[in-house]
Amino acid sequence: MQNVITGILEKSDKKKVQSLCKKILKKCSFNSQSDLYNIVDLAYWLYIYGETDDSIQVCDLLKDLEFTGNYNLWSAAEDTLCLKARIMRERGDNEACKNLIDRVNEHRNPELYVNLVDWYRETLNINIKSDDEYHPGKIHPGWRFVKLRSAVRYREAGKFPIPDEEFEKDISELLDYLKQAK
Repeated sequence: MQNVITGILEKSDKKKVQSLCKKILKKCSFNSQSDLYNIVDLAYWLYIYGETDDSIQVCDLLKDLEFTGNYNLWSAAEDTLCLKARIMRERGDNEACKNLIDRVNEHRNPELYVNLVDWYRETLNINIKSDDEYHPGKIHPGWRFVKLRSAVRYREAGKFPIPDEEFEKDISELLDYLKQAK
């Protein structure tokens, strides 16, 4: 793990990437949700900046994490599995994508997705709007970043009651916005 993170830190000029690399190098326990989410966040920021090979390497840091019944820890692995599946699908490797999503869906209950539709479509947008109103004219990655991770997670795993086209539109817009963050 240290070699992967150090290599990314040495070649990246993005503050978000550098900051996350330093946090991971300082402390990373695979039993800590916040430490695992530093890895997830790094993988997503690399994806945002178009560094998909590095993003895959970071996703692979959690590839051996097994579901133990603790969804707080598993959600980090799930986020990286879904991101890697997206990258594989974008590259045309549908078999690798399917294998990753099959692993994710082993621990999901699609009947519960309906409870998340309003949160995704309404609550996240209210929070984004609030960020924009509180600090007009500044880049606010916070809630948009959460929405991007959610859109990728729901879109790639499938069976979510929102059309893929809506997710793809949201992802495209969010990527365009988030690329502006340093």
